[in-house]
Amino acid sequence: MSVAIIADWDADGTVAAAQLVYAQERLGLFPLRSKINVDLIPSGPRGFREKVYGKCWDYVTIVDIPFTVDVDLGLRSMVERGCKFNLYYFDHHDSTIKSRDIIENTYKAIVVIGSSSTSTIVKNFLEKLGVKLTPRLKQFIEAVEYIEGGSRNTYHYSEGVIKLALAISKHLNITKNLEIWGKYVRWLANPIPFDELELALGRDIPEIINESLKTSREADEELREIALNLAMSAKRVGYVRLVDARGKWSGRGASALASAIHKTLGEPVILLVNKDDGTTLVIARSSKGEASLLIDSLLEQGIVEDKGGHSNIAIARLLQEVTTKDLEIALIRASLRLKINRK
Repeated sequence: MSVAIIADWDADGTVAAAQLVYAQERLGLFPLRSKINVDLIPSGPRGFREKVYGKCWDYVTIVDIPFTVDVDLGLRSMVERGCKFNLYYFDHHDSTIKSRDIIENTYKAIVVIGSSSTSTIVKNFLEKLGVKLTPRLKQFIEAVEYIEGGSRNTYHYSEGVIKLALAISKHLNITKNLEIWGKYVRWLANPIPFDELELALGRDIPEIINESLKTSREADEELREIALNLAMSAKRVGYVRLVDARGKWSGRGASALASAIHKTLGEPVILLVNKDDGTTLVIARSSKGEASLLIDSLLEQGIVEDKGGHSNIAIARLLQEVTTKDLEIALIRASLRLKINRK
């Protein structure tokens, strides 16, 4: 029997995946009642098809990845190849929540969703199965819940763990290093206490942690400078500030860039960036839940497709035939709807 855990690169996906690795490899409780090694696969919604191409497992667990067209096509390709798998889907993104019935009916899946972080959703699910998580995992689950903006009155947060979780997330999103992601997942899943870390996984893990902290600091400094420059080109369009970074910026971490611009301007932001495949991503960033509502409006108007993200940061793909002028008109309409809804 074979098990695959396909999870997002960020801290939430990494910590959630680590819980599942602990439950399967260390305890033999889920999804199989035996201890077996799992295949660990980091992925976002875009690129999911490539990650599962030509592969087949008995159990597939998707973690913290919004259900999009690419994810659906990837799963369909497995079915069409005759791969018979049991699917578990843990997530908190709007697109997954709205597509629950489709996922369950199409793939006979167990879909576990909620409004908290995916790490917390997995924790609650595993605890109902009798899994007792380690102190390390619990600390990082709490840190992720804090980062994701969940209830901050429930836990006692460690600033050091929050800082490390943020650094891990930034480092992995920037480097997209599969080997380092896997090491982090298995380090988090290891029940040995922190002070016995080197005996457990070797001396390279502390070095990777230091590298993550350094990468995070450097990325923050670089993003602040880039965000400041791009913010100066922001155009007022209805309720939002539109920043077109196509041809001005390329690289990973577009969501972090949108957040940095939002912080600089202090207003809802729509950021346009080009991907390697030539498509344009529309990233909405806000602080009061407007981001998801704006992207929903653009979806209804036929401007974008394939939505992902959360209430304060939402991402979609700009339809190829849509011009910048079309987008601006749609944003004015979306802004009007937001204004009416707020009255």
